[in-house]
Amino acid sequence: MVTSKCVLVVEDIESERQIIYEALREIDLGLEVLNADSVQVAKELTASHDIEIVVLDRMLSDNVDGLSYLVWLDELEIPRPGILVTSSLSSVHDHVLGLDSGADDYINKPFEFAELCARLRAVARRVQTQRSPTSVFFFGGLEVRTTSKTALVNGDVLTLQPKSFQLLQALTMRQGEWISRKALWHEVWPDYRNLAPQDAPINNAISRLRGALAAVDDAPQILSEDYGYRLAHCAPE
Repeated sequence: MVTSKCVLVVEDIESERQIIYEALREIDLGLEVLNADSVQVAKELTASHDIEIVVLDRMLSDNVDGLSYLVWLDELEIPRPGILVTSSLSSVHDHVLGLDSGADDYINKPFEFAELCARLRAVARRVQTQRSPTSVFFFGGLEVRTTSKTALVNGDVLTLQPKSFQLLQALTMRQGEWISRKALWHEVWPDYRNLAPQDAPINNAISRLRGALAAVDDAPQILSEDYGYRLAHCAPE
């Protein structure tokens, strides 16, 4: 569920994170502050919150370059938050790479407090005021992108028919909670919502989606009961 507008600080070093927090308090943007210490956590927070500004380090705890988060944002095809990269990778090449990857600004570490505040204010001025609805959902390693109608497991694209994607989206939005056959019917087959849920289309679609998920390592599985379905993480072997 999307909450209030936020600043996302993607930084894994506590001392530097505190300086950024202090700068954000100084300029007082009136935004909730969230923290991620890895690219994956940054993605998940972006999926579940209304992110206005991102302060992005490049060298993170998961050993993934923070710029890969910008690539991921591009793939979502949604309005971007304002991005300030803060990094000890300070060559001209690094600056060009960061800006070409979609950052609004790039500041070297260690940074001067006054300059950090000024650059944050500048990024805030450029932030788009209108945000889009949530367009990406995560369930473990599963990522469902509703704008581009794409689903991935640990970065690998799933090959899905349109109905299978709609079905997976409905299940993923529930985050492991049950969805009834009736609710599933109304969401995935809206043109026939005045009919009682039809067993054959639902069963066939569930079977196809299960087959697609089973073909990918670490994909979630679909559990079923008489009243409905839910996603579950695969049990370790």
